[in-house]
Amino acid sequence: MKYLKDSDPRFRMLGWRAGSFAMLALGLMVLLIVVLGIRQGYFVAKTRLNFVAENGAGLLPGMQVRLSGFKIGVVDTVSLNEAAKVDVDMLVETRYMKWVKPDSQAILQQDGFLGDHFIEIVGGSPTLAPAEDGSKLNFAPALGLADIALDLRQRIIPIIDSAQTTLDYVNDPRGEIRQTLVNLKELSGEVRQTRAALDQLLGKVDHVVGSELPRTLQDAQKTLQRADQTLADVQVRLPSVLDQVDQTLGHANDAASEAAALMGTARRAMDEAAPRLPSLIRNGDSVVRTGRELLDGAAQSWPLKNWMTPPSASAPLPDSRQ
Repeated sequence: MKYLKDSDPRFRMLGWRAGSFAMLALGLMVLLIVVLGIRQGYFVAKTRLNFVAENGAGLLPGMQVRLSGFKIGVVDTVSLNEAAKVDVDMLVETRYMKWVKPDSQAILQQDGFLGDHFIEIVGGSPTLAPAEDGSKLNFAPALGLADIALDLRQRIIPIIDSAQTTLDYVNDPRGEIRQTLVNLKELSGEVRQTRAALDQLLGKVDHVVGSELPRTLQDAQKTLQRADQTLADVQVRLPSVLDQVDQTLGHANDAASEAAALMGTARRAMDEAAPRLPSLIRNGDSVVRTGRELLDGAAQSWPLKNWMTPPSASAPLPDSRQ
């Protein structure tokens, strides 16, 4: 068996080689830490934000802080304060602070049902300035399975109660729906009876149409034929009648013209006789007096005394001045 000696050439650079390997390993470790730190955001500027939660369920240091689904920071510390509430500090990269506003809200969320919890920052007025270092945000806890079940129960139970009430109302024998169904059943029976009566009536109408209507149409046809014949006769005789009417109107016009001429002649005769009327009337008066005197004298004579009655003394004589 041979032993290695210190003077063996293979051991001459052993210390240098071991030191170089250690330095290389240390450098790789530091580089890895730097890379991981950069990936985790340990070497970028951060802004501290905080909020207060009612309890620490689901809140752990190191959990992610997200904005629109992207990681922008981590939870730094979770501690219990004097009011028995939980103070949570967050470190958010400063480059993302332009979207975090003083009225933004921190919400506890979870990836699926069994995933890790994280803080989601939502909301914020676009017109406001970014939140400053140390600002406090409003916190809204995430709904767990129990909370979701309770919320569903509170929403579903009133619906079930309403459905049960509706079913009870529908199944009530004295309810309006049951009474309406009974009325509909009675109405359907009446409709069937009405249909039967209507069928009978239609049968009678068909009989009447088949027997009486042809006769009525024949009578109407005969009447129309007579009316056509009468109109034809009228059209034939109308020209002669119109000629006779025209002739009659011509004779009437001629007669009216002759009457107007006679009236003109009579008017002229009256105008010519008007100046001689007073003398004629006076002569007539004298003739009447003379005649009356002759009659009186004749009445006084013997042969005529018994036949003639003397004129009344009260009878006035005509006045010649009139």
